Amino acid sequence: MTGPSVRVLANLCWMVPGDVGGSEEYASRLLAAVADAAGAGIEVEVAALRGAAEAHPELSAFRLHEAPYGGGRRSVRLALESTWLARRSAGFDLVHHFGGRLPERWTAPAAVAVHDIQPLDLPGNFSAVKRRYLGWSVPRSVRRCRLVTVPSQWVADRLIDRLSAPPERVVVVPSTWAPSRAPDGPPDADPAAGDGGRERPFVLYPAVTHPHKNHEMLIAAHGRLRRRYPDVELVLTGSPGRSHARVAGLAGPGPGVVHLGRVPADRLHRLIGAAAAMAFPSRYEGFGLPVLEAMHAGTPVVAAAASALPEVTGDAAALVDPDDADGWVDALDEVLSGSPETRRRVERGRVRARRYSPPRAAARLTEAWRRAVGA
Repeated sequence: MTGPSVRVLANLCWMVPGDVGGSEEYASRLLAAVADAAGAGIEVEVAALRGAAEAHPELSAFRLHEAPYGGGRRSVRLALESTWLARRSAGFDLVHHFGGRLPERWTAPAAVAVHDIQPLDLPGNFSAVKRRYLGWSVPRSVRRCRLVTVPSQWVADRLIDRLSAPPERVVVVPSTWAPSRAPDGPPDADPAAGDGGRERPFVLYPAVTHPHKNHEMLIAAHGRLRRRYPDVELVLTGSPGRSHARVAGLAGPGPGVVHLGRVPADRLHRLIGAAAAMAFPSRYEGFGLPVLEAMHAGTPVVAAAASALPEVTGDAAALVDPDDADGWVDALDEVLSGSPETRRRVERGRVRARRYSPPRAAARLTEAWRRAVGA
C-alpha cells in the first residue's frame, strides 16, 4: 500500500487536559498503540483542546488540530464540538468520537466509543442534569453512528439488549496496558504505606471514590483482615468522586488505611508492582484497566464477580461477590498466605495480559475503522 487509504479524525475535545480517568486512558492508549503500528494503511489525526499535547505526550505522534479552548466548562466543550470540530471534520472518511456520544452537529461519517451505559443502568450515580443529557445523547449516538466501539463484550451485550444496537455495528476493542511499563524484573518498592520508610505489605485499590466503586465494603473487609495480618495496609488512590466524603470519613480513623489521592502514572505503576494484591470490588465496570495492569505486572488480583471484570480476568483472579465482605477477607487471606493457587493465577494473568497487547489493540481498532468505511 503506497499511501493511506482511510483518513480518521479522533475527537478528544471532551478530554480536559490533565484530567485523566478511565475513558481518557482508553482513548490515549489505543491511539498510542495505533501510532506504533507499522503499515496500518490509515492516516490518523487528532482534534483536542488546547494543552492536550502537553498532558498527553503520546498525541505528538499525530497531526494535532488544537481547539481554541483549554478549560473544563462542559458547555464550551460541547459548543466547540458542534462548531469548530464540525468544520475541521471536512474531508475525513470517519470521525471517531471517543467521548461516548455524538455532538449535536457533525459533518463526517461518525463512530463513537461507548465505555459503558452507567447513566442508564445506575442513574442515581449522576446529577439530574447529567443523567438527562446522557440518557438522551448515548442512545441517540448508538442509533446514528456507523460504528460503536466498546471495551468489552459485556458492554456490547448491554448496548444490544438495552438499546437495541445493531450487533453488526458494535465492535469490541479492548483497552491495553501501557507499552512503556514492562512487567519484567523486580518492581520498584514504594513505601507509601508505612512509617519511617519501612515497607509493609499492602493491598491496593486505584479508583475514583464513586458509589459503585464500593470502597466502603473494602475498608470494612480490610479491618477484619488485619485481625489475621496486623501489618497489612490498604492503599487507596484516585480522584475524589461523589462518595469521597464518606470514604474519607471511614478511611481516616481506620488503622492502616492510606488514601493517596490521584497519583502520577509512573507512581501508580510502581504501586501496582509493589502491592501484595490488587483489590477491585467495583460493582460496575465496562473494562477495569487497573486489573489488566496488575495481571501484566504479575500482581495477584482479587476482583468483583460483576460486570466486565470476569471477562477481563478469566481464571487469572480470585472473583468474589462485590458485597460479600467475608468472602473478600478469605480471598485476600489466600493471596497474602502465598498459596499455590495464587501463584498459578499470577502466571495465568501474565499470559492472559498478552491478549490485550498494544499491537492487538491497534489491529482491532484499525480493522473496525476499515469496516466502518467499507475499505
